[in-house]
Amino acid sequence: MRCVFIGLLAAWRQRVFHNLSGSPVARAPRISGKFGFTLLETLTALAILSIALVSLLEAQSTGLRAVGNAELYGQARMLAQSLLAEGVSVIEERPRGLQGQRGPFRWAIVATEVGEPITAVNTKVAWRLHHVRVIVSWGRNRSITLNTLKMARAPSQR
Repeated sequence: MRCVFIGLLAAWRQRVFHNLSGSPVARAPRISGKFGFTLLETLTALAILSIALVSLLEAQSTGLRAVGNAELYGQARMLAQSLLAEGVSVIEERPRGLQGQRGPFRWAIVATEVGEPITAVNTKVAWRLHHVRVIVSWGRNRSITLNTLKMARAPSQR
């Protein structure tokens, strides 16, 4: 019976089989060339893989940061809109400014009376035009500003 061993442990198998059967075994044909990868090829592949992984992780963290900023921007926008509606409704009572903090957001409502040339309208009730500005800020340099105009009665006729 003739056996040919090919593989990583061919020489060991050949010796063991020869010793067990007592007869010589046909040698496996030698394949010329190199087997496996060299250390340099392995290190180069690992370096390329690590650069690719670092790039992917950086892209993921940038995406997560952008989602967090977008969420905060949306919350700030809703807060500013609700404060603007509140500021417009209370402008007749207190035509000054209000400020406060809600969660991570700092906000301010500033109402100023617009000058006479724009609002010179002859009516029985003296109306004044007010510029209402809501500023909501958060983080280091992030802020959103909403503006509107509101007609309100003059202080003497309230």
